[in-house]
Amino acid sequence: MRPLALALSLSLPWAGWAAEYSVLAGHGGPIMATAIAEDGKSALTASFDNSVGHWDLETGAVTWLEGHEAAVKAVIFLQDGRAASAGDDFAIEIWDLDAHAGNARLIGHKGQIKALSVTSDRRLLASASWDGTIGLWDLASGNSLAFLSGHTGAVNDVVFSADGARLFSTSADGTIRLWDVDERGKGDIVVRHGFATTEILIDEASGWLAYGAVDGGTRVLSLETFEEVADLTLDRRPILA
Repeated sequence: MRPLALALSLSLPWAGWAAEYSVLAGHGGPIMATAIAEDGKSALTASFDNSVGHWDLETGAVTWLEGHEAAVKAVIFLQDGRAASAGDDFAIEIWDLDAHAGNARLIGHKGQIKALSVTSDRRLLASASWDGTIGLWDLASGNSLAFLSGHTGAVNDVVFSADGARLFSTSADGTIRLWDVDERGKGDIVVRHGFATTEILIDEASGWLAYGAVDGGTRVLSLETFEEVADLTLDRRPILA
C-alpha cells in the first residue's frame, strides 16, 4: 500500500466541496511539481516516490502512473488525453490518461530532467536537463528533433513563447538564453545574473519576463529590451518556484 506520507493542499472553490480547502493525500515522498488541467477538473503531481498522481479534483480520486525508475521532477498536460512527466531517470514518459498507461518513452538526455514546456499547439515539447542541454521533441512521432547546447551548466527551466517560435531557458551558469526554435543555434544570452537562474515566467500580453535565482534574485524584465522593470528580491534564499 502506498504510504500516506505527504499531502498536496489545493484551493478548490468549485465542484461542491464542503470545505474551502481539501487535501489530496497518497504520495510516499516529497511532491516536486504539479499541473492543473485547463478545464480545472484534474491535476498531475510528480513525486520523489517515482510516481505520477492523476487526480480527479471533483471527487478526490487518484490514479497512479508508474513507469519512472527514479524521482519525478516535472509534469505537464498535453492534449488528446495525454500528459508528460520527467525526472531523475533521464527519461520523459508520455501517458495515456484514459488508459492509465504509458504511451511512449522519450530517451536521449544524459542527466536528470528538471522542467518541461509545450507549445500552445501541443506540437513540440521542450525538456530542461542537468546534462546542460535542452531537448526538442516532436509529440506526434515521439522523435527527438534536437538537443540544444550552449549553456555551460545544468538547465533548470524552459518556457516557449506563445507562438512556439522562441524558447527561453535558465541555467546554473547564471544566464538566461533565448533560442530560435527553427534555427536551433547556440541561443542568445539575454540575462547574465551571475548566480544560477532557476525559474522563468513570461507574460507576452503584458510584455514582461520574470525570473528567480539561487541567490534570491527575483527580477522582472522587458521582453522587448530585456532591461530591468522591477527588482522584487527580498533576501538571499534560493527561488525554487
